[in-house]
Amino acid sequence: MITLIDYGAGNLASLEGALDRLGLDHLRAERPDQAAPQGTLVLPGVGHFEAAAKALRKAGWWHELPQMVAGGRHLLGICLGLQLLAEGSEEAPRSSGLGLLPGLVRRLGPGVKVPHMGWSRVRARLAHPALPDPKGGWLYFVHSYALEAGPETNYVAEHGRSFAAVQGRGRVLGFQPHPEKSGAFGLLLLERALLWTGEGPRGPREVACN
Repeated sequence: MITLIDYGAGNLASLEGALDRLGLDHLRAERPDQAAPQGTLVLPGVGHFEAAAKALRKAGWWHELPQMVAGGRHLLGICLGLQLLAEGSEEAPRSSGLGLLPGLVRRLGPGVKVPHMGWSRVRARLAHPALPDPKGGWLYFVHSYALEAGPETNYVAEHGRSFAAVQGRGRVLGFQPHPEKSGAFGLLLLERALLWTGEGPRGPREVACN
């Protein structure tokens, strides 16, 4: 069972719709005690880093998430959710991140329009057991900040500079784009990631990734 972390900083409706199309069971949880007893945790997010971090602390997730991952749960971050998994962000220099992924989140640029709202091509940088080679596929982004690409970055994209489009470590995996809004290719990536975490009663669907 997939637990969608509902802390007031994510548009869960589109993500729930994607999971329904994939036939994957899910529930919303505002607090850790409402989470499914096992299964994948999904941390979505839009908005400001510090406000989201405060909301997670108030709801009890900030302390519990690292412990849940250490206890064997998989965690998938999406958009701001990925940024919160990092060590910190320029958007909120006085706040730390969860530190589950290495690196710092920095503002996009220079010389490009920010926020970045639209489609960007992604390319493989480091293989991940959950993910296929994107082969130059396109994903949909809405963001002003992004995790710097590093040795553990799996997919990279460009907007003024290279940044981590997908990055993972151990049982943690983060997507800067919105896979649920990225057409067939994004839906394929979301399904592959969740199958890797142990979700789903069936194998990958046949989805075009062009």
